[in-house]
Amino acid sequence: MTPLRSIRYAIIALLFLLAGCSHRVPQATVEVIDTSASITPRAEKAALNAVQGQIAHMQRGDRLVLIPITGDAANDDGGRILRLSAPTQRETYDADLRRFHEHARKQFVAWKASLDPHQSRTDILGTLDAAQQELALLPKKSNRNLIAVSDFLEDDGTYRFVSAGSLASPARARELAARLREQHGSTLHGVPLCLGRLESSDFAPLSAQRKEAIQTFWTAYFAAGGEPTEIRFDGTGILADAEHGCFSRKP
Repeated sequence: MTPLRSIRYAIIALLFLLAGCSHRVPQATVEVIDTSASITPRAEKAALNAVQGQIAHMQRGDRLVLIPITGDAANDDGGRILRLSAPTQRETYDADLRRFHEHARKQFVAWKASLDPHQSRTDILGTLDAAQQELALLPKKSNRNLIAVSDFLEDDGTYRFVSAGSLASPARARELAARLREQHGSTLHGVPLCLGRLESSDFAPLSAQRKEAIQTFWTAYFAAGGEPTEIRFDGTGILADAEHGCFSRKP
């Protein structure tokens, strides 16, 4: 092969590579984050630092929606939801992305400051309902995902998972999950879901049977969403590497 032909093949290969990069599908992720009083300060700090790292690595067209778990999600006016959208039009020297990242960082700092540090109630079910509404608004052509990190101890004034009789055993937990799934109309329509546990002062003292029942509840609650879902141990790790951990796409 002549040197000229070798150069020509190299140029063609480079053009194909660049073409592939230009067709990257944007990520559109909704994240439900528990910062209630039961989450240990260490776990909360690590989770929020991981989210800040995600923001710093957002690429063109990516979207990130952050929803804190509140005590009464149905009565929350939505003002605590942070919606970030990276630009799609490239500017010289990536000025658009640098400007976005700086503005998004300031928005995230303000969002963190708005969270209630004394919140004791956790309406996880209601917050997940809000998350599904946000997912429906995201572009269908993007890789839509849902992440929830929490101790998954619902305490909304009606159900208190640490002591409720309906969570006393896995069998009763499955019954409750089926009933509440019907009430909430929980369905993700094929959107990947990842659940990660955060270190909690309320979860550790629970009996092994109740811990198993809580795991069973959430697995059953999302059973209609497609692939089986379970709570992973390292919630912070899930946030730190969401795209390549929870939601890596198989070729």
